[in-house]
Amino acid sequence: MVTMRDIAKQVGISVSTVSRYVNRSGYVSAKTGARIQAVIDATQFVPNTIARDLSKGHTLNIGVIVPHLNHPYFSQLLAGIVAAAFESSHHYQIVLLQSNYDSGREMAT
Repeated sequence: MVTMRDIAKQVGISVSTVSRYVNRSGYVSAKTGARIQAVIDATQFVPNTIARDLSKGHTLNIGVIVPHLNHPYFSQLLAGIVAAAFESSHHYQIVLLQSNYDSGREMAT
């Protein structure tokens, strides 16, 4: 697995510059950006979302636990949650668990 540190080493720049480019969070010159992108393409680099979430201190996941989806109430509830999550500019992800009325399963998550 290729890391930002590996990309930085190959391009000859700092890890923070690679991070700014990958996260679009600061200025990186067009020339340097092109060099970084070339290494990203060559190595098929994919940012580690778990590491990103850890560094931010939060995730964009919404956990939903419902007894089942066979009842219109729960399907409409889930549809509303999904609609609100997708309307947001934050790109939330939905994690769904059907508990089948198993309280042990509900409490374990």
